[in-house]
Amino acid sequence: MNIFPLIYCPILLYAFSSYHKAVLLYAVMRLVLSPSIPFFNMPGDILILLQFFMDSCMIMLVFIGSTPRKFPLKSTFLVFIFSISISSLMSPLTNLFSAIRTIYVTIVPFIFIYLLWRELKTLKDIQFIIKGFMVIFSVAIIYGFFENFNDFANPFVEYKLSLLTSKQTGTWMVLGGEDVGRRRIVSIFDNPLDCGGYAAIAFAFFFYLNIQYKKIWNTPKLTKISFLSGLFILLLFANGRGAMLYFAISLLFMLNLKTILRLSLFLPCFIILFYGFIAQSIDTIKSIADADNSETIKGSSWAMRVMQLSAVIDILKSNPLVGYGEKAVSYFQSENSNVYGLESVWLQLLAKQGFFGVVSYIYMLRSLFKLGLGKSKRYVIGSIAAYIALVTTSVGGDLHFQLTLLLIAHRLEVLLGYETEAIKC
Repeated sequence: MNIFPLIYCPILLYAFSSYHKAVLLYAVMRLVLSPSIPFFNMPGDILILLQFFMDSCMIMLVFIGSTPRKFPLKSTFLVFIFSISISSLMSPLTNLFSAIRTIYVTIVPFIFIYLLWRELKTLKDIQFIIKGFMVIFSVAIIYGFFENFNDFANPFVEYKLSLLTSKQTGTWMVLGGEDVGRRRIVSIFDNPLDCGGYAAIAFAFFFYLNIQYKKIWNTPKLTKISFLSGLFILLLFANGRGAMLYFAISLLFMLNLKTILRLSLFLPCFIILFYGFIAQSIDTIKSIADADNSETIKGSSWAMRVMQLSAVIDILKSNPLVGYGEKAVSYFQSENSNVYGLESVWLQLLAKQGFFGVVSYIYMLRSLFKLGLGKSKRYVIGSIAAYIALVTTSVGGDLHFQLTLLLIAHRLEVLLGYETEAIKC
């Protein structure tokens, strides 16, 4: 039995009485909702996914919500959506109906991010989202500890796997952890890469709040320390290279030299307490450059990425500008073993959207830097730099979650009166 519709569909009913609060609540609970969870399996093996259904309903119910407000990433989203649409429509791998369906499924999450932006009206709204995310990640931390000390058994992921009634194509994502190589947890997410990516992205956001806006994140100090420590340990348990890079880069942008020197005093104690994890993490990072070590822990080295790049270049010879659409990765992976999973966003963009997709993605990243206002500048710049490192070395980390947190940081500065939200992107 699929219990997820019973949990999420009441939010739609709640939207009729309070669309504003329903959007905020769903934005929090959406973190746990895997994109692969089914809602309804139609005849002809057409699967409607629950996340897609919920996002679509929230979009259709927007007429009972608030009035529109200028969106700082409007042109950025439109360019990226245009790139997705062109590549899907011109892809030789799909027919027109499938292309239109793929376009809609892909752009719906971006539209929901805009809807959430409209509903962030007051500081209380932002505080609700912050508390909600804290609850979700607290559950992830506790369940991550259970999984790690339960021989990596994860009943929750096994349950989600049992719900999959139709094989999904056009995506690299596979639910579940790994039984070989480096042992790493999944927690309440879909795979170890996502677990580590979410933990690193969340740590940077809450660390920024703790430094700049202690009253906005109105939580006892001991609770904050325990929560941030839990996110860090969750990151270590997930043992992902890209997530570790994100953590290190984002933190360096937010810490000043004085704080770094103070923290260095605790470095010996830290090394003693977490020696096992540190040694494992060093092996994980070394595997990026060491093909032999990479094979041992079941991850790709730079040499393997070069092979993937070479395979993508061969693929793009006949369609270099717009690529082959969202189904490109799964299709060419079956045709060429060197494609593997295309473990970098740039390789995936080349295959799916061609050079135009890469340019539109760079334009989007450039536009995100302009979201940094006031006290959030260092966080925004550091997070974007860290995110680039994350998606360059791995496929973990959710773009939509990162965008959501950046927009929350921007909106917080606007509500506090730093600057108007009229930003040219």
